[in-house]
Amino acid sequence: AKLIELLSAFADKIGTFAAVPCMAFTHLQSAEPTTVGYRLAQYAQDLLDDLEQLDALKIKGKGIKGAVGTAASFSLLLEDKGVSAEELEAQVMEELGIEAFDAATQVYPRKQDLRLMQALSSIACSISKFAFDFRLMQSSAIGEWSESFAAKQVGSSAMPFKRNPINCEKTDSLCRYIKSLESNAWDNASLCLLERTLDDSANRRIFIPEAFLAMDEVLETAIKLVKGMSVHSDGIERNLESFGVFAATEKLLMELGKRGADRQKMHEAIREKSLEAWAAVQRGERNPLSTLLSSDEEITNYLSGEELTSLLDASDYTGRAERAALAVKERIEKI
Repeated sequence: AKLIELLSAFADKIGTFAAVPCMAFTHLQSAEPTTVGYRLAQYAQDLLDDLEQLDALKIKGKGIKGAVGTAASFSLLLEDKGVSAEELEAQVMEELGIEAFDAATQVYPRKQDLRLMQALSSIACSISKFAFDFRLMQSSAIGEWSESFAAKQVGSSAMPFKRNPINCEKTDSLCRYIKSLESNAWDNASLCLLERTLDDSANRRIFIPEAFLAMDEVLETAIKLVKGMSVHSDGIERNLESFGVFAATEKLLMELGKRGADRQKMHEAIREKSLEAWAAVQRGERNPLSTLLSSDEEITNYLSGEELTSLLDASDYTGRAERAALAVKERIEKI
């Protein structure tokens, strides 16, 4: 239920920001524009997959099978009662409302615990990536998102100006913990020797409930993060202005080719001006690439200044991002 609530929160934000352009980053370097909603849709898409995995998880019981799973004692006790061991098991499991494994030993197959932990670990993985990316987006270097921050909240005991991403950090910490618990389930399944050994019993009484408790807190916090997140248009515009024009040169190069320009010559001209502009940006200056390209006669022989300015606007260079984001939103709304 909380995973569905989280997906619903994502759907609301995706709808709000599906068409809002922002810089995308590959290798933690500015790349080409995307949209805020498209980035959010990718986290939500992972969680939709996790929901499907969770829905597919079918919990079964050992059944009424005796000490090693053969139900030998029940078969003997019921010999003259007109009820078979299989029928007894079926009646008991129907009363419990749970299906029994066809074959089991003294315990149900511990692979079931592993599948459970894999499902929880997968949800934790998806949310951990979102929370880590959120931390990057809140960093001073990017500055496009931030967690909600209460009026009297203290961001740092040492530095009063700070607004640390405490909920994201807590989320990543708990997700890492949930992931670590999966290995217990793997060991228990592989080391439940022959018809059973008891070395799984003590740890599973701890790690299974703790995994659920940790996941509950992760989901609660993630819901709060998504619902309360702030998206800062000033930061988005600053990054687009600084780096978007570099990505927009791809549009420029394609248009120059359409107009009969020598692609290799144009590529070299754009490359040289881009390197000059990049150096200026690294010095903290305003990106001069548009001005530099507008002064290049090889380029202006094919394009007017107005056309060049339009082509170097990266804000509309987001392809199908909006449509794809809304497609994920529609999938969530069908849950």
